[in-house]
Amino acid sequence: MKTITAGGKTYQLYHTTGKVEETGKNMETKVSGGGGGGGTYSGYGGTAPVTIQSTTTIHDQIFLTDNLGNEHSFQLQDFNVACRSGNLLTVFWAIKGTDKTGPYIVVYNHTTGNAFYNKASMNKVFRRPVLYMLAAILGCIILGSYISFLYVGIIAVPILWVLDGNNSIKKFKESLNYNEFSV
Repeated sequence: MKTITAGGKTYQLYHTTGKVEETGKNMETKVSGGGGGGGTYSGYGGTAPVTIQSTTTIHDQIFLTDNLGNEHSFQLQDFNVACRSGNLLTVFWAIKGTDKTGPYIVVYNHTTGNAFYNKASMNKVFRRPVLYMLAAILGCIILGSYISFLYVGIIAVPILWVLDGNNSIKKFKESLNYNEFSV
């Protein structure tokens, strides 16, 4: 277990390493839409455009056997892990403070040398809370008697918030020595 500090929060980084016994993968696509319709009156009319959106979620199910012979199962979303039976994998997850659970953030395939990240979970762990950004914008608006504070609040604060989160994610990726987790 390793302690990491990210986004102003402290997490315990947990992991399980083992040989892949079996894997399964499926995809779930959700489609939504709206709009359309219209009307005419006295020969004149109009229509509203139809919008259709879809999102696909990839589900990985992986069974690992650790070096003690214990079997572990993982149900992962949006990783799209490339592995097969016999590969050596490490699954990492982060738990904040006294919480009992936390998000899976990285899967590393020691056999192929590839790391797979869940972008949404990485952002959740390594970005500062959105309320911090909103408070900074509000502070700039309150100090907005000077027009420059207003522009800083609306433009620079969100950019700095994103850059800070990206920098934290980059530092974490660089600091993780996957070889120390191969059994």
